[in-house]
Amino acid sequence: MKVCIIAVGSELLLGQIVNTNAQYISRVLNEAGHHVLEHIVVGDNPERLARVTERALAQYDAVIYTGGLGPTKDDLTKQTVAQILGKELVMDEAALNYIESYFAAQDRIMTPNNKQQALVIEGSHVLANRVGMAPGMYVVHEETHVVMLPGPPSEMRPMVDNELMPYFMQSDQTIFSEVLRFCGIGESQVETELLDLIEAQTNPTIAPLAGKHEVTIRLTASGKDTATCQTLIAPIKAEILSRVGHYYYGSDNITPEQAVMNAQHASFAVYDAVTDGLLNARLKQADRHQTLKGYMLHHDSFLQADLSVEDNLRIAAMFVQSLYETQQAVSLLAMDRTVYVGFLNDDHFEMTTFKMATERNLMRDRSQNYVLIEWLDWLKRQQVSK
Repeated sequence: MKVCIIAVGSELLLGQIVNTNAQYISRVLNEAGHHVLEHIVVGDNPERLARVTERALAQYDAVIYTGGLGPTKDDLTKQTVAQILGKELVMDEAALNYIESYFAAQDRIMTPNNKQQALVIEGSHVLANRVGMAPGMYVVHEETHVVMLPGPPSEMRPMVDNELMPYFMQSDQTIFSEVLRFCGIGESQVETELLDLIEAQTNPTIAPLAGKHEVTIRLTASGKDTATCQTLIAPIKAEILSRVGHYYYGSDNITPEQAVMNAQHASFAVYDAVTDGLLNARLKQADRHQTLKGYMLHHDSFLQADLSVEDNLRIAAMFVQSLYETQQAVSLLAMDRTVYVGFLNDDHFEMTTFKMATERNLMRDRSQNYVLIEWLDWLKRQQVSK
């Protein structure tokens, strides 16, 4: 289905809150094979809401509203939509009982305007709100699917997952996605490498997305069951990794540091002259087996000016390896827009480099994922050489 999401609330237009609801709904619907084509934000104004509603109903297969279902005067979403659909608002007794019991349990007086939250459009399927008070609604009007959801994300998200999505899933179809995660490569390079695959995509679909210092590729397939979807995804995934697999660190919810620590079986220590300890914090959080034995921050007095960068890098790695009595060590130095990474396994040393911005904060932040992807590649090569 072609979908439009309308977020209602002047606080969105004033910049007081961010429209994370549209982001969440878009992701869930796209994973289910639907196409969100437009986001609209409108203030608490019934005339403007009516205008965008009439246009959206004429253009889309589904129109989803968030916000404006509460008890106050500016909560006018369902009143406005009901008028356009030519339907009445009726009291949902289950929702009213829930609201009344909530106030009773809190030993609070329920003001009359709270009853407004239990009003629903006649003939609609009521979407239970198991977190807050205002229920959602799902109604089909002249073949257009119309949905109203509460504005608070803590109420909207479980309602989408548990109450709404059964109406948006085809009973004979399964949607399955795998998210491939890459770092050390930009979105434009990924698209260039995969452009022919992206242009020829059918089932599965291929959706690159740039994140903070990383790129993801969401592969989404539809089929009779999950196994069928995974079979459809497998050859496309293999082809993608044959082209940009060097930068791949895992799928779905894994982080670069988790990928490294999952592959890092030997004890190790780190000498860091690049990230100011930020890399250490990430590694420690992912270090389930306590293989990270020590972490030393850089001091200029440690460098020997008469030695090459590679020699200084080797000495730094050997120093922390000896100090913390580890099998392996990683050392980081930066000079002239270049980050140098040293890997030491017992007495075997390797060095790799990459270019990075000279601005200190950018180098400190962006270089972390570049280091981690090179580290993961080194660990893979260590396994192959065994």
